[in-house]
Parts: sequence; structure tokens; C-alpha cells
Amino acid sequence: MAPRPMKSRLKGASPLGLIVLVEGIFAAQIRRMEQRELPRNSSIPAVAATEPLDNYISIVHQLLGPQPLSLPVSINVPDYVSGLPNRLESGDLQYLENKGALCLPTARFRTELLKSYILWVHPQVPILHLESFLCTIAKNDGSNSISLLLFHAVMFAASMFVDISHIHDEGYTSRQAARDVLFQRVKTLLELHCEDDRLSTVQALLLLIHWNDLPDAEKDTRHWMGICLSLAMSIGLHRNPDSTALTPSQRQTWRRTWWSVYNYAQLTAHDLLAMMRIKENCDESQLFDTTMINLDDFQFSVSSPEARAVVDYCEVICTIEYQVIQAQVFIEKTRLCQLSQFSRVSSQVSNLVHETNGPDDKVSSTNPIPHPDEAEKLQKWQLQLPSAAQLQYPAVMTPTEWERSIYLHRTWLRLLYLGSVYAVSCDISPIDQCISEITDLFDEIHSLDLSQNLPCSSTVLLILVLTYHRRALDTGTARVQALSARTIHKCWNMIQRIGETSELATRIIAVRDAARDSVWERLLRLLSIGINAQDGIDQIDDKSSNSPSCSK
Repeated sequence: MAPRPMKSRLKGASPLGLIVLVEGIFAAQIRRMEQRELPRNSSIPAVAATEPLDNYISIVHQLLGPQPLSLPVSINVPDYVSGLPNRLESGDLQYLENKGALCLPTARFRTELLKSYILWVHPQVPILHLESFLCTIAKNDGSNSISLLLFHAVMFAASMFVDISHIHDEGYTSRQAARDVLFQRVKTLLELHCEDDRLSTVQALLLLIHWNDLPDAEKDTRHWMGICLSLAMSIGLHRNPDSTALTPSQRQTWRRTWWSVYNYAQLTAHDLLAMMRIKENCDESQLFDTTMINLDDFQFSVSSPEARAVVDYCEVICTIEYQVIQAQVFIEKTRLCQLSQFSRVSSQVSNLVHETNGPDDKVSSTNPIPHPDEAEKLQKWQLQLPSAAQLQYPAVMTPTEWERSIYLHRTWLRLLYLGSVYAVSCDISPIDQCISEITDLFDEIHSLDLSQNLPCSSTVLLILVLTYHRRALDTGTARVQALSARTIHKCWNMIQRIGETSELATRIIAVRDAARDSVWERLLRLLSIGINAQDGIDQIDDKSSNSPSCSK
């Protein structure tokens, strides 16, 4: 089926006559050529050469007369995407056009990206009302519209997980090339403040950084996260929406968005929340008063035929049971993030890998301070975990995409728990048990070829596992050394795959290549200060032979 013609959606634009109509046709051709050819040549959008069409445009001018001196840029987007603000000037629009921010994926590529989004992104960041989002695209009649900024952010987040064959079919030479182009579209719209709806901006920012921890010149992930958190609080996203004039559906979306922002901050940038507490002059209990998320904050339904058609069928939106499971995993992740001290380990590992020397970055020469209350709370969370959120290895040899998806989300929940237990423990036995189980889980993830689907935060745990088994190579028995060597090889493979999105993964690879043993020594001290390494290695030896992974 031929694509539907796209109408001018620039607010306030006036009719330009036959000249603009004809030139608009050629301009659309040029944009389609750019979208097909650009990814093969560059990862940064630019204006493609138009010489082949210049002659035809010149002929049109001869037939119809010269064009007006001040010709507005023609903006063509489908009806399911919202228009751009009136305040943008012609130069701004031309800049957006040149940067590719007004280009949308082909219908086929959009379908595959949306399927990947539903399976891999939405369970971790459930900020969209999926049925409404898909129906808006299906209708494409202007009755409802999606923020262009948010739409591009959805496409970017999903590009991490879509099968590489679809990326190649779209004309991109690699996944990274596709992600560079899609990232640039979101960033360009952000820089020109093209979105007036601050909730959509918060959601787009969260999607922009959740699977992209790479520095971008002066604006790294912490920069965007700081903006995201500040903007969220400026609109009261952290306050209880029940007393507002929002509709029930809007209240649900606000809660899910706030807790998505909160979870990310807790796991990666807890100090930003601390800065907000200082700014607001209050403790965390007063920082936000929105209620804890629960199943009532989600919409469960069998999607309409129109919505299903947009994603060419996706079992999650057709099965309420699957939607409930996704929601329960997110709820439990949120409960865990309220207890978690994962960012404590994350910060210290990151500081050691980057070899910073601030007073708070040094590894203490004594055992860490015990946190029995925190450990007890974590244990209570684990005992009350509903079955829907508990880890279950796929029961079949060739799991479906849904089974692979929910396995990874449950596994990530378990990994966060183990990382949190490690953070609050000063006992060698729990530490060894945590590292041993984390090793087993990474082994399972590797066997299912899901390494690339892990969040950036998983790099911290991979580094701990690497450090642990690096020590075993020096002190263990021949059998333990063989097991550790295989584990290290798998971990490096996983880190290299995560390196496409994780700055920390890229950094630890550089440490390895530079053979900087001082960094590993500091990591070893963090892993087991004042502890007999052989004790831990013996436990690995015993557990490896009886681990669930080895028996599968």
C-alpha cells in the first residue's frame, strides 16, 4: 500500500500557491532520498546534495514565475504527530530539517521499533498509555497527536533492541549509526525547545538516557538527568495527583512517569535526589508525597484491531496476563529502589575505574559499616516477592520473544536485589553468595543472547564479577582457574556489547587494554577488604558444580 500523503502541520502557515505545492513534492523526494542514503554515509544527519533535482525546480520557476522572497520552510509530518510551535522562525525550521529532526522512520521500521519498545523498554519505563499511543498512529487523522519529541525518543530507545536486519533494511550500516541518527533527532528538538508540554519532555528525556550512558560533548547523562528531574519536580510530578483536575488516565500516567524517573535516579544518580532535597530544604519523606505505585495505576486491556495492526501483532498487547506480569515486575522494582543502596556500589566502582582521587572516592582500609536494618528490609522484600516477579528460567529450548523479554526483566530485578545486598553487607559469606549467584545469572543471560538488552547499570555488577574471578585466576585451584577463565571471557563479551550504550563499560575496556593493574588492585580492595580470598574461591568451586545454570 502506498504511503498516505502528508499535510503541512506548521501552526500558522499560510497557503503558498502552486509554486510551493510543486516544490513541496520535490522537497519530499529529497527528504526520502536523504533518509535512505544518509545512514550509509554518516552517523550525523546533514542536507543531502540536491543537484539531480535542481534542474527540474528551475524549469518549474520558468513556467510558474519566480518564488516569493521570504518563503517559509514547508513542514510535512503525518497527522499522528503534533505540529511545531508558532514561535519557531524559518531558520529554526531549516535547522531542524537539516538535522533530520523532521524525518520519520518508514512504516515497516516503525512497526519493528514499536514491537521492540513494548517488549524491552516499556516494562522498565512504563510512561506511555500504549493503547492510546498506537491508536493515534493507526487513525492518523489529527483527532489526537503524539509529541514529535516523544515519538523520536520512543524510536531511539527501541533502536537498542530491534533486530539488526531491520536496521539494515532501513539503510543504516550498523546499529550505532542508526542510534546516532535517532539520538540526534531527539537532541535537536530538545535544544530548540520544540515541545511545550513539559510532561512529554520529561518522558522523552528519560527515554533518551535510560539506555544511553555515553558522554555527548559537554552534555553527558547526568546533565540530561538533572534537567529531567528538575523539570519533573517543576510540574509537580512528585506530588500526589489525586486532588488535581487530571483525568484518571492522566493521573495513572503521572504516577508511572514519576516512579520511572525516581527509579532511574536511585540506581544511577542518587546524589541528584540529595541535591533536590537540599534545594527543597526537606528530607526524602517530604520530598515527594505521591502514593506508591500499584496495579490500579496501569491500564490492562486487549488492544483494538487498529492498535494491533500498527505493530503487526504483538502478544503482550493482546494478553492481559502478560501486561499484569510486566506491571508487577515494575512495581516490585520500584519497591526495591526505595530500599536499594545500589547507587553506593555504582558510584564507588565508577570512581575507581575512572581513577578519581577525591576524598570520597578512596577505598577504605577497614571493613565497611554494617547496615543490618537495610539488610533486614531487603530480606523482607525478597520474602514477600509475588510469584509473577520471581525469577524463572524459560521452560523451553526456543523461548518466544515474550518469554525472553519477561525472563530478562525478572532477572534484572534479581540482579538489583543481589547488588543491593552486596552494598549493605560486610560479611564475606553473603558477599560470596551474591557474587556467585550474579555470575550464574550472567551466564544464563549470555546463553540466551540477551547481553545487549541489559540496562547500562549492569556494567557495575559485571565489573564486580570480573574482579572476583580475576582474583581466582591468581589464587584458585586449576579447576577454579578454568571456571573463572571462562567466566571472565563471557563477561568481557557482555561488557563489549553493553559498551555501545555504557560509558563505564567503554572505560573498563580501556583499562584492560592499557593493562592498568592499579585499577584492578583498587577494585579488589573494594570487593573484599581484609578478607581471605581463598575462602571465597572455595565457595565458588562448590557452588559452580551445583549451580542452576550448570544443570540446565
